[in-house]
Amino acid sequence: MTAADPISISLTTDEISLVQDSWAEATTPNAANGDEPATAIASILYAGLFSLHPELKELFHDINRQSASLGAVLGVAVGALGDIESITPALESLGKLHGRIPGVQPEHFDVVGNILIATFSDKFGEKWTPELQQPWVKVYAYVSGRIVASMLAVREANV
Repeated sequence: MTAADPISISLTTDEISLVQDSWAEATTPNAANGDEPATAIASILYAGLFSLHPELKELFHDINRQSASLGAVLGVAVGALGDIESITPALESLGKLHGRIPGVQPEHFDVVGNILIATFSDKFGEKWTPELQQPWVKVYAYVSGRIVASMLAVREANV
């Protein structure tokens, strides 16, 4: 997963609609386990993450809470795509929090991003096209880029 500049984002109106419509479809309430739909998506993501990278599981003390948090962050970001910079303070706060968690590394966010894209690809099947994937890559790169930049700033300030 790559993006030219993960701290800025440029989406067309059509790309915003694609992301928002696909998020709405992905989070339609139909999860049999009773989770909030966004939490269910995040739970699937973390199951995939831990199957590929079991060593990362030790970074998470409460995976249910983490799944709910990730689902909420994605939902807020998707909802704010018309003015994504408005959520920058919240993303920077998340970065500061992650900066105080021993073991969390910037490359972990790339791994999560790749798993997120794979999760959506599995969920949408043939409907998951390059035209849908690309704006999702941009959205995740922006969100994770803001978090990582803040995380690294906190760590540099504490050196």
